[in-house]
Amino acid sequence: MIRARSAGLSAACATILTCPAYGQVDVPPDGLTVAPTVRMIYDDNVLRQNDDIIAGDKDDLRITPGVDVTFRKILGVHQITAVGSIGYDFHQRYDNLDRERISLQARGDVKISGLCYLRPRARLNFAQANLADQGEIVGNSERTQDYSVTAECDKPYGYYPVINLGYLTTDNSASSRRAFDIRTRTVGVGFAYSKASFGDIRLMFNYDAFRRPHYDGLDTEGRRMSSGADNYRVGLEFKRAVAPRLSWNAGISYIKTKARDDDVEDYSGLGYHVGAVYQPSPRVNVVLDVTRSTSNQSNTGATYVVQTDFSLRGNYKLGSRSSIQAGATYGRRQFKGELLIDTDTPRGTDKTTALFAGYRFALRSRLNAGFEFRHEWRESDVDRYRYKSTSSMLFIGLQL
Repeated sequence: MIRARSAGLSAACATILTCPAYGQVDVPPDGLTVAPTVRMIYDDNVLRQNDDIIAGDKDDLRITPGVDVTFRKILGVHQITAVGSIGYDFHQRYDNLDRERISLQARGDVKISGLCYLRPRARLNFAQANLADQGEIVGNSERTQDYSVTAECDKPYGYYPVINLGYLTTDNSASSRRAFDIRTRTVGVGFAYSKASFGDIRLMFNYDAFRRPHYDGLDTEGRRMSSGADNYRVGLEFKRAVAPRLSWNAGISYIKTKARDDDVEDYSGLGYHVGAVYQPSPRVNVVLDVTRSTSNQSNTGATYVVQTDFSLRGNYKLGSRSSIQAGATYGRRQFKGELLIDTDTPRGTDKTTALFAGYRFALRSRLNAGFEFRHEWRESDVDRYRYKSTSSMLFIGLQL
Protein backbone atom coordinates (compact mmCIF):
# COMPACT_ATOMS: atom_id res chain seq x y z
CA MET A 1 0.00 0.00 0.00
CA ILE A 2 2.77 2.43 0.83
CA ARG A 3 6.14 2.34 -0.89
CA ALA A 4 9.38 2.55 1.09
CA ARG A 5 11.32 5.77 0.77
CA SER A 6 14.52 7.47 1.87
CA ALA A 7 14.87 10.19 4.50
CA GLY A 8 14.66 13.66 3.06
CA LEU A 9 12.16 12.41 0.52
CA SER A 10 9.66 10.87 2.92
CA ALA A 11 7.59 14.05 2.64
CA ALA A 12 8.38 14.52 -0.98
CA CYS A 13 6.67 17.57 -2.44
CA ALA A 14 4.62 18.07 0.71
CA THR A 15 6.74 21.10 1.56
CA ILE A 16 7.13 24.11 -0.65
CA LEU A 17 10.81 24.78 -0.14
CA THR A 18 12.13 21.35 -1.09
CA CYS A 19 10.08 20.54 -4.20
CA PRO A 20 10.03 23.70 -6.34
CA ALA A 21 9.39 21.88 -9.59
CA TYR A 22 5.81 20.95 -8.72
CA GLY A 23 5.04 23.95 -6.55
CA GLN A 24 5.96 26.64 -9.04
CA VAL A 25 5.59 25.29 -12.58
CA ASP A 26 2.26 24.12 -13.98
CA VAL A 27 2.22 21.03 -16.15
CA PRO A 28 1.13 22.09 -19.67
CA PRO A 29 -1.83 20.27 -21.25
CA ASP A 30 0.42 18.91 -24.01
CA GLY A 31 3.95 20.08 -24.73
CA LEU A 32 7.23 21.25 -23.23
CA THR A 33 7.84 24.21 -20.92
CA VAL A 34 11.35 25.40 -20.01
CA ALA A 35 11.76 28.08 -17.32
CA PRO A 36 15.15 29.43 -16.19
CA THR A 37 14.64 30.22 -12.50
CA VAL A 38 16.66 31.75 -9.68
CA ARG A 39 15.82 30.91 -6.06
CA MET A 40 17.24 32.63 -2.99
CA ILE A 41 16.65 30.92 0.36
CA TYR A 42 17.59 32.41 3.71
CA ASP A 43 17.66 29.89 6.56
CA ASP A 44 18.46 30.90 10.15
CA ASN A 45 19.56 27.35 11.05
CA VAL A 46 20.74 25.69 7.86
CA LEU A 47 22.86 23.21 9.87
CA ARG A 48 19.82 21.97 11.82
CA GLN A 49 21.67 22.28 15.13
CA ASN A 50 20.35 22.78 18.65
CA ASP A 51 20.96 26.35 19.82
CA ASP A 52 21.54 25.18 23.42
CA ILE A 53 24.54 22.98 22.60
CA ILE A 54 26.03 24.49 19.43
CA ALA A 55 27.28 28.08 19.55
CA GLY A 56 28.15 30.30 16.60
CA ASP A 57 26.56 31.37 13.34
CA LYS A 58 24.18 28.89 11.74
CA ASP A 59 22.31 31.10 9.30
CA ASP A 60 23.05 31.09 5.59
CA LEU A 61 21.84 32.38 2.23
CA ARG A 62 21.58 29.87 -0.60
CA ILE A 63 21.30 31.01 -4.20
CA THR A 64 20.25 28.37 -6.72
CA PRO A 65 20.17 29.28 -10.41
CA GLY A 66 18.57 26.52 -12.41
CA VAL A 67 16.12 25.41 -15.04
CA ASP A 68 12.61 24.07 -14.41
CA VAL A 69 11.31 21.72 -17.06
CA THR A 70 7.80 20.33 -17.51
CA PHE A 71 6.73 17.98 -20.25
CA ARG A 72 3.52 16.24 -21.16
CA LYS A 73 2.84 14.28 -24.30
CA ILE A 74 -0.35 12.47 -25.32
CA LEU A 75 0.27 9.77 -27.91
CA GLY A 76 -3.14 8.42 -28.83
CA VAL A 77 -4.26 6.48 -25.75
CA HIS A 78 -0.82 6.77 -24.09
CA GLN A 79 0.47 9.62 -21.96
CA ILE A 80 3.86 10.70 -20.58
CA THR A 81 4.36 13.43 -17.96
CA ALA A 82 7.60 14.72 -16.43
CA VAL A 83 8.33 17.58 -14.04
CA GLY A 84 11.86 18.46 -12.95
CA SER A 85 14.37 21.05 -11.85
CA ILE A 86 18.14 21.17 -12.40
CA GLY A 87 20.37 23.70 -10.66
CA TYR A 88 23.42 24.31 -8.49
CA ASP A 89 23.47 25.55 -4.87
CA PHE A 90 25.79 28.41 -3.92
CA HIS A 91 25.97 29.00 -0.16
CA GLN A 92 27.12 32.36 1.15
CA ARG A 93 28.64 31.04 4.42
CA TYR A 94 28.88 27.24 4.22
CA ASP A 95 30.41 26.75 0.79
CA ASN A 96 31.27 23.14 1.70
CA LEU A 97 27.56 22.48 1.12
CA ASP A 98 27.71 23.74 -2.48
CA ARG A 99 26.59 21.05 -4.92
CA GLU A 100 24.17 20.17 -7.69
CA ARG A 101 20.43 20.00 -7.03
CA ILE A 102 18.44 17.74 -9.37
CA SER A 103 14.81 16.79 -8.86
CA LEU A 104 12.79 14.85 -11.44
CA GLN A 105 9.51 12.99 -11.33
CA ALA A 106 8.08 11.23 -14.38
CA ARG A 107 5.13 8.95 -14.96
CA GLY A 108 3.43 7.26 -17.86
CA ASP A 109 0.14 5.60 -18.72
CA VAL A 110 0.68 3.01 -21.44
CA LYS A 111 -2.36 1.15 -22.70
CA ILE A 112 -1.49 -2.45 -23.56
CA SER A 113 -4.97 -3.81 -24.37
CA GLY A 114 -8.64 -2.89 -24.07
CA LEU A 115 -8.77 -1.73 -20.44
CA CYS A 116 -5.27 -2.68 -19.24
CA TYR A 117 -2.41 -0.29 -18.53
CA LEU A 118 1.24 -0.26 -17.60
CA ARG A 119 1.95 2.70 -15.34
CA PRO A 120 5.71 3.28 -14.95
CA ARG A 121 7.02 5.85 -12.45
CA ALA A 122 10.49 7.31 -11.91
CA ARG A 123 11.86 9.74 -9.32
CA LEU A 124 15.39 11.13 -9.10
CA ASN A 125 16.75 13.43 -6.41
CA PHE A 126 20.38 14.55 -6.08
CA ALA A 127 21.12 17.12 -3.35
CA GLN A 128 22.84 17.79 -0.03
CA ALA A 129 21.79 15.10 2.45
CA ASN A 130 19.45 16.22 5.20
CA LEU A 131 21.69 17.61 7.95
CA ALA A 132 18.88 17.11 10.48
CA ASP A 133 19.31 13.33 10.12
CA GLN A 134 23.11 13.21 10.10
CA GLY A 135 23.57 14.79 13.50
CA GLU A 136 26.80 16.42 12.33
CA ILE A 137 27.94 18.77 9.56
CA VAL A 138 28.89 16.65 6.56
CA GLY A 139 29.20 17.84 2.98
CA ASN A 140 27.45 14.75 1.69
CA SER A 141 25.47 14.43 -1.51
CA GLU A 142 22.56 12.03 -1.24
CA ARG A 143 21.49 10.55 -4.57
CA THR A 144 18.18 8.72 -4.74
CA GLN A 145 16.71 6.83 -7.68
CA ASP A 146 13.22 5.37 -7.33
CA TYR A 147 11.60 3.29 -10.09
CA SER A 148 8.29 1.44 -10.10
CA VAL A 149 5.75 0.00 -12.52
CA THR A 150 2.16 -1.09 -11.98
CA ALA A 151 0.15 -3.32 -14.29
CA GLU A 152 -3.62 -3.19 -13.88
CA CYS A 153 -6.89 -3.30 -15.81
CA ASP A 154 -9.26 -0.49 -14.86
CA LYS A 155 -12.57 -2.17 -15.54
CA PRO A 156 -15.69 -0.07 -15.00
CA TYR A 157 -17.25 -3.19 -13.50
CA GLY A 158 -15.84 -6.50 -12.25
CA TYR A 159 -12.67 -8.10 -10.94
CA TYR A 160 -9.13 -7.62 -12.22
CA PRO A 161 -5.56 -8.37 -11.06
CA VAL A 162 -2.95 -5.80 -9.97
CA ILE A 163 0.83 -6.24 -9.99
CA ASN A 164 3.47 -3.70 -9.01
CA LEU A 165 7.27 -3.81 -8.88
CA GLY A 166 9.67 -1.22 -7.48
CA TYR A 167 13.34 -0.56 -6.87
CA LEU A 168 14.81 2.30 -4.83
CA THR A 169 18.49 3.11 -4.31
CA THR A 170 20.12 5.88 -2.25
CA ASP A 171 23.88 6.49 -2.32
CA ASN A 172 25.92 8.88 -0.19
CA SER A 173 29.00 10.59 -1.62
CA ALA A 174 30.87 10.94 1.72
CA SER A 175 32.87 7.83 2.63
CA SER A 176 31.85 8.22 6.29
CA ARG A 177 28.18 7.80 5.30
CA ARG A 178 28.50 4.87 2.91
CA ALA A 179 27.26 2.47 5.59
CA PHE A 180 23.88 4.21 5.33
CA ASP A 181 23.36 3.58 1.60
CA ILE A 182 20.12 1.72 0.98
CA ARG A 183 18.50 -0.58 -1.54
CA THR A 184 14.78 -1.34 -1.42
CA ARG A 185 13.02 -3.87 -3.66
CA THR A 186 9.23 -4.03 -3.68
CA VAL A 187 6.81 -6.61 -5.06
CA GLY A 188 3.04 -6.34 -4.79
CA VAL A 189 0.22 -8.56 -6.06
CA GLY A 190 -3.52 -8.32 -5.52
CA PHE A 191 -7.04 -8.40 -6.85
CA ALA A 192 -9.39 -5.47 -7.31
CA TYR A 193 -13.13 -5.04 -7.70
CA SER A 194 -14.59 -2.03 -9.44
CA LYS A 195 -18.14 -0.71 -9.73
CA ALA A 196 -19.06 2.77 -10.91
CA SER A 197 -21.53 3.42 -8.08
CA PHE A 198 -19.23 1.90 -5.46
CA GLY A 199 -15.65 2.77 -6.39
CA ASP A 200 -12.55 0.63 -6.50
CA ILE A 201 -11.44 -1.76 -3.72
CA ARG A 202 -8.24 -3.83 -3.70
CA LEU A 203 -6.83 -6.64 -1.60
CA MET A 204 -3.03 -6.36 -1.80
CA PHE A 205 -0.02 -8.30 -0.54
CA ASN A 206 3.31 -6.44 -0.60
CA TYR A 207 6.86 -7.48 0.19
CA ASP A 208 9.74 -5.01 0.68
CA ALA A 209 13.37 -6.05 0.98
CA PHE A 210 15.26 -3.36 2.94
CA ARG A 211 19.03 -3.69 2.42
CA ARG A 212 22.23 -1.76 3.26
CA PRO A 213 24.82 -3.09 0.79
CA HIS A 214 27.87 -1.34 2.30
CA TYR A 215 27.21 -1.99 5.98
CA ASP A 216 29.97 -4.18 7.49
CA GLY A 217 28.23 -5.15 10.74
CA LEU A 218 29.94 -2.59 13.00
CA ASP A 219 28.88 -3.07 16.62
CA THR A 220 28.76 -0.04 18.94
CA GLU A 221 28.36 -0.72 22.66
CA GLY A 222 25.99 -3.60 22.07
CA ARG A 223 23.69 -1.55 19.83
CA ARG A 224 23.83 -2.22 16.15
CA MET A 225 22.12 -1.62 12.87
CA SER A 226 21.22 -4.71 10.87
CA SER A 227 22.22 -4.98 7.22
CA GLY A 228 18.55 -5.12 6.30
CA ALA A 229 15.01 -6.17 7.07
CA ASP A 230 12.10 -7.93 5.38
CA ASN A 231 8.80 -6.07 5.37
CA TYR A 232 5.44 -7.76 4.74
CA ARG A 233 2.14 -5.96 4.29
CA VAL A 234 -1.36 -7.23 3.56
CA GLY A 235 -4.35 -4.95 3.42
CA LEU A 236 -7.29 -3.32 1.69
CA GLU A 237 -7.24 -0.17 -0.41
CA PHE A 238 -10.32 1.82 -1.42
CA LYS A 239 -10.72 4.84 -3.67
CA ARG A 240 -13.71 6.74 -4.97
CA ALA A 241 -14.58 10.00 -6.66
CA VAL A 242 -17.57 11.06 -4.56
CA ALA A 243 -18.35 14.07 -6.71
CA PRO A 244 -16.55 16.29 -9.23
CA ARG A 245 -15.35 18.40 -6.28
CA LEU A 246 -14.20 15.58 -3.98
CA SER A 247 -12.14 12.44 -4.47
CA TRP A 248 -10.53 10.29 -1.80
CA ASN A 249 -8.70 7.05 -1.19
CA ALA A 250 -8.02 5.07 1.95
CA GLY A 251 -6.27 1.89 2.96
CA ILE A 252 -5.51 -0.21 6.01
CA SER A 253 -3.00 -3.01 6.30
CA TYR A 254 -1.22 -5.30 8.72
CA ILE A 255 2.56 -4.80 8.76
CA LYS A 256 5.23 -7.27 9.86
CA THR A 257 8.86 -6.12 9.72
CA LYS A 258 11.62 -8.56 10.61
CA ALA A 259 15.29 -7.52 10.79
CA ARG A 260 17.98 -9.80 9.38
CA ASP A 261 19.84 -9.60 12.70
CA ASP A 262 18.30 -11.30 15.75
CA ASP A 263 19.57 -8.49 18.03
CA VAL A 264 17.20 -5.98 16.34
CA GLU A 265 13.59 -6.08 17.43
CA ASP A 266 10.82 -6.95 14.99
CA TYR A 267 7.72 -4.82 14.47
CA SER A 268 4.10 -5.71 13.85
CA GLY A 269 1.16 -3.35 13.74
CA LEU A 270 -1.36 -1.49 11.62
CA GLY A 271 -0.49 0.66 8.64
CA TYR A 272 -2.87 3.04 6.95
CA HIS A 273 -3.24 5.73 4.35
CA VAL A 274 -5.92 8.38 3.84
CA GLY A 275 -5.83 10.90 1.01
CA ALA A 276 -8.43 13.41 -0.14
CA VAL A 277 -8.64 16.23 -2.69
CA TYR A 278 -11.42 18.78 -2.15
CA GLN A 279 -12.22 21.61 -4.55
CA PRO A 280 -15.19 23.57 -3.18
CA SER A 281 -14.81 26.16 -5.96
CA PRO A 282 -12.66 26.60 -9.07
CA ARG A 283 -10.37 28.90 -7.06
CA VAL A 284 -9.85 26.72 -3.96
CA ASN A 285 -8.08 23.38 -3.69
CA VAL A 286 -7.38 21.48 -0.44
CA VAL A 287 -5.28 18.29 -0.19
CA LEU A 288 -5.11 16.00 2.87
CA ASP A 289 -2.71 13.09 3.26
CA VAL A 290 -2.20 10.83 6.30
CA THR A 291 0.12 7.81 6.23
CA ARG A 292 1.60 5.24 8.63
CA SER A 293 4.18 2.77 7.32
CA THR A 294 7.59 1.23 7.83
CA SER A 295 10.42 2.37 5.59
CA ASN A 296 14.10 2.09 4.77
CA GLN A 297 15.77 5.48 5.31
CA SER A 298 19.33 6.60 4.61
CA ASN A 299 21.40 8.54 7.17
CA THR A 300 19.12 7.82 10.13
CA GLY A 301 21.38 5.10 11.58
CA ALA A 302 18.38 2.79 11.98
CA THR A 303 17.67 -0.62 10.49
CA TYR A 304 14.16 0.57 9.66
CA VAL A 305 11.78 3.34 10.69
CA VAL A 306 8.12 3.24 11.70
CA GLN A 307 6.77 6.55 10.41
CA THR A 308 3.51 8.48 10.66
CA ASP A 309 3.02 11.49 8.37
CA PHE A 310 0.29 14.11 8.25
CA SER A 311 0.01 16.77 5.54
CA LEU A 312 -2.63 19.42 4.90
CA ARG A 313 -2.14 22.04 2.21
CA GLY A 314 -4.32 24.39 0.23
CA ASN A 315 -4.17 26.71 -2.73
CA TYR A 316 -6.35 29.77 -3.37
CA LYS A 317 -6.36 31.64 -6.68
CA LEU A 318 -6.75 35.33 -6.00
CA GLY A 319 -7.12 36.05 -9.70
CA SER A 320 -5.83 35.08 -13.10
CA ARG A 321 -2.29 36.19 -12.20
CA SER A 322 -1.80 35.33 -8.52
CA SER A 323 -2.39 32.66 -5.89
CA ILE A 324 -1.54 31.89 -2.27
CA GLN A 325 -0.58 28.55 -0.73
CA ALA A 326 -0.45 27.43 2.88
CA GLY A 327 -0.25 24.24 4.85
CA ALA A 328 1.25 22.15 7.61
CA THR A 329 3.07 18.83 7.94
CA TYR A 330 3.75 16.58 10.91
CA GLY A 331 5.93 13.48 11.06
CA ARG A 332 6.66 11.04 13.87
CA ARG A 333 9.42 8.45 13.49
CA GLN A 334 10.29 5.44 15.64
CA PHE A 335 13.82 4.14 15.00
CA LYS A 336 14.41 0.40 15.22
CA GLY A 337 17.90 -1.10 15.48
CA GLU A 338 20.03 2.06 15.74
CA LEU A 339 23.76 2.31 15.07
CA LEU A 340 25.37 4.83 17.45
CA ILE A 341 27.84 6.75 15.30
CA ASP A 342 26.69 10.39 15.43
CA THR A 343 25.71 10.23 19.11
CA ASP A 344 26.10 7.83 22.04
CA THR A 345 22.36 7.97 22.85
CA PRO A 346 19.69 6.27 20.70
CA ARG A 347 17.06 8.62 19.33
CA GLY A 348 14.16 6.23 19.83
CA THR A 349 11.51 8.65 18.55
CA ASP A 350 11.43 12.12 17.05
CA LYS A 351 8.63 14.45 15.94
CA THR A 352 8.96 17.09 13.21
CA THR A 353 6.37 19.80 12.56
CA ALA A 354 6.37 22.43 9.81
CA LEU A 355 4.15 25.37 8.84
CA PHE A 356 4.47 27.03 5.45
CA ALA A 357 2.84 29.68 3.28
CA GLY A 358 3.57 31.29 -0.05
CA TYR A 359 2.44 33.79 -2.64
CA ARG A 360 2.96 33.49 -6.38
CA PHE A 361 2.16 36.04 -9.05
CA ALA A 362 2.77 36.70 -12.75
CA LEU A 363 4.74 39.88 -13.40
CA ARG A 364 4.28 39.43 -17.14
CA SER A 365 2.72 36.74 -19.32
CA ARG A 366 5.94 34.66 -19.12
CA LEU A 367 7.62 36.07 -16.01
CA ASN A 368 6.65 34.57 -12.64
CA ALA A 369 7.82 35.47 -9.15
CA GLY A 370 6.91 34.59 -5.61
CA PHE A 371 7.74 34.44 -1.92
CA GLU A 372 7.56 31.46 0.44
CA PHE A 373 7.97 31.16 4.22
CA ARG A 374 8.55 28.05 6.35
CA HIS A 375 8.99 27.38 10.06
CA GLU A 376 10.03 23.91 11.19
CA TRP A 377 10.91 22.35 14.51
CA ARG A 378 11.84 18.89 15.75
CA GLU A 379 11.38 17.36 19.18
CA SER A 380 13.73 14.57 20.24
CA ASP A 381 15.04 12.97 23.43
CA VAL A 382 18.55 13.52 22.04
CA ASP A 383 19.67 17.16 22.22
CA ARG A 384 21.72 16.96 19.04
CA TYR A 385 18.64 16.23 16.93
CA ARG A 386 16.38 18.87 18.51
CA TYR A 387 16.21 22.11 16.51
CA LYS A 388 14.15 25.00 15.18
CA SER A 389 14.49 26.56 11.76
CA THR A 390 12.87 29.49 9.96
CA SER A 391 13.46 29.99 6.27
CA SER A 392 12.14 32.17 3.47
CA MET A 393 12.53 31.99 -0.28
CA LEU A 394 12.27 34.45 -3.15
CA PHE A 395 12.13 33.13 -6.70
CA ILE A 396 11.77 34.54 -10.18
CA GLY A 397 11.43 32.50 -13.36
CA LEU A 398 11.09 33.19 -17.07
CA GLN A 399 8.98 30.78 -19.10
CA LEU A 400 10.53 30.29 -22.55
